[in-house]
Amino acid sequence: MLNFNDFFKNLDDQLEVMWQAILTQSRFTQAILHGDIDKTLYAIYMIETFHYTAHNARNQALVGVRENPSPVYTKFCFEHAAEEVGHEKMALHDLRSIDVITHDTVIPKPLPETETLIAYLYWVAAHGNPLRRLGYSYWAENCYHYINPLIEKLRSTLKLEDSQMTFFIAHSSIDAEHFDEIKKIIQRTCNTQDDLADITNVMETTLKLTSKMLEAVFNEYAKLQAGTSTRYSFLKNTAVSA
Repeated sequence: MLNFNDFFKNLDDQLEVMWQAILTQSRFTQAILHGDIDKTLYAIYMIETFHYTAHNARNQALVGVRENPSPVYTKFCFEHAAEEVGHEKMALHDLRSIDVITHDTVIPKPLPETETLIAYLYWVAAHGNPLRRLGYSYWAENCYHYINPLIEKLRSTLKLEDSQMTFFIAHSSIDAEHFDEIKKIIQRTCNTQDDLADITNVMETTLKLTSKMLEAVFNEYAKLQAGTSTRYSFLKNTAVSA
């Protein structure tokens, strides 16, 4: 018999350690928490968010296409994928609402670190234990406990209205419900310690890759400030705090 209470507690303890490292050591999160963020840094982050979010529905659906442990999990994959479709558009909407981009702006390709996260999730979806993608969902749908202070600091520093933060506001309510579903599906479909170990590994790996993406976002911002960024040079006239 698997002890899911202990499993979830161990996952949460690991997430606490990893998130505290991100919040205290990441130059990106520290810039936000200290109010040292302008529209340019925010825009780079949201564009990278647009890129990886655009693939979440697809790689989730890819898991459902495979031979899965139970019909319950297959149904979960397709339903969850359907609910994620189009969420990336909210990220672009929020940037347009603060006049950082327009409908005619050519969005640059994702940073290599963002592409690595995207590629890893497709690999996880297509290979190995189908249940393991739940490790990504476990922390991604349960991150607002940690990022709410960042969101509120963004709101106050850039003076953003709710209508300019639709990506975060929509997900904060949707993800709370999704997280309960993820815990239930883990309990209904996992049968072995290997299942739990695979979920744990993907949770840790995807959060580490996301942390590297945040560092890359800040590096790109620093390059833009130094006048050496070509990828995001179109943002050079927006580097003024709201």
